[in-house]
Amino acid sequence: MKKNAGFTLIELLVVVLIIGILASVALPQYERAVEKARAAEAFVLLKNIADANRVYYMANGFYATHIDELDIEIPGEDTVYNGWRRKQTDKFMFGTKSQGSATSIALANRLPFGQIYFLYINHNTEGVFCRFYNVKGEEVCKSLSGGNKEGGYYVIR
Repeated sequence: MKKNAGFTLIELLVVVLIIGILASVALPQYERAVEKARAAEAFVLLKNIADANRVYYMANGFYATHIDELDIEIPGEDTVYNGWRRKQTDKFMFGTKSQGSATSIALANRLPFGQIYFLYINHNTEGVFCRFYNVKGEEVCKSLSGGNKEGGYYVIR
C-alpha cells in the first residue's frame, strides 16, 4: 500500500489557527514596545529642550515662548501650531509654551496632533508628564509611567 505524503486540510487549518492566535497575542506587545522606543527618543529631545529653556531663563529672567528662541538644534521642520513656533519630526511635534497660565518648558506632542498623547515638562515640578487623548494614548502613558497616575495625567520620573 502506498501512503500519500502531505498534510490534511484539518492539519493545515489547525496550524493557521495557532499562528493566528500567537500573532494576536504578540502584536499588541510589539506595538507597545515600538511606541516605548519612539517615546524614549522623544524623552531625550524633551529633556534637552527643558535644559535649554532653563538656561534661557537664567539669561533672560523668563522662559522662552517659542522653541526657536532656544540655543539648541532640534531636528525636523519648522512649523507653527496655534501661533506657537514648533519643530516637527515624523512622529512628534516639539515646542515650549510658558506664557500666561501655561508652565510647560518643553512639549512633545505625538503625531497625528491631538489624537494620541503628549509629553511635557513643567518649570516648577520634577518629572515628565504624559497626557492622553484617547484609550490608546492612555495605554501608552500608563505603560511609560509604570501606572504612576496623578490626577488626569501619568508621571514618568
